[in-house]
Amino acid sequence: MKRAALAFTVVVFGGGAAPAVAQELTRCVAGQHVIDKEGKTGVIAADDSKLCQVKYADGQIYGWIFWNLRPIAVPAKPGLVTPDARVPDPTGKPLSANDPQALTVLRPSPNRTLVYHADRRGHFSLTAAVNGAPIRLVVDTGASLVALTLDDARAAGIGPNELVFNQITQTANGRVRFAPVMLREIRIEQHSIDNVPAAVIENLDQSLLGMSFLRRLKSFEMREGALTISW
Repeated sequence: MKRAALAFTVVVFGGGAAPAVAQELTRCVAGQHVIDKEGKTGVIAADDSKLCQVKYADGQIYGWIFWNLRPIAVPAKPGLVTPDARVPDPTGKPLSANDPQALTVLRPSPNRTLVYHADRRGHFSLTAAVNGAPIRLVVDTGASLVALTLDDARAAGIGPNELVFNQITQTANGRVRFAPVMLREIRIEQHSIDNVPAAVIENLDQSLLGMSFLRRLKSFEMREGALTISW
């Protein structure tokens, strides 16, 4: 199956990918205080090259892709509500933890999660609605873009006349041509992401779910034969 190591080093799109958020993390460092994309603060529990395990004040640990986190100074920025925050007394005197008027602000539970199990070859595959058409995709974190076969592109409503094979990428099987396209929508279960950059590749045997979709999830993790995605 021609699917390994799609680097897409020469991809050029008119709109381009969104620029990285200033001061976002480049790796996970244990003990680093961070703020997530929902504005909540926590501490990274362990070093990792991709998925940051963030521990929050309520004791919950949640995995984030590092580019969804930003470092903050210690202590956290003033004004951020933490799970231990108390509502002050109107007179200005702080309420004690035992005060019956004290109010604890609880952090909401993590968002929705899906789990997929690897097949006998160790690959993770799933069926997604691409522009409304059901298409089987193999998850490939080594592919910069979602990649479609010619047949799957046609099923997604992208005709041959719309394809311009003017880009080259290096794969494990050598240099191949591909046509850059913008997918209107990719939907997995209840989760939908619009305007996903993709590539239609000549002689590709299997469509791939690459990083142009995966990096827009809240998090994803591959561990012990299971793929967990959250949004």
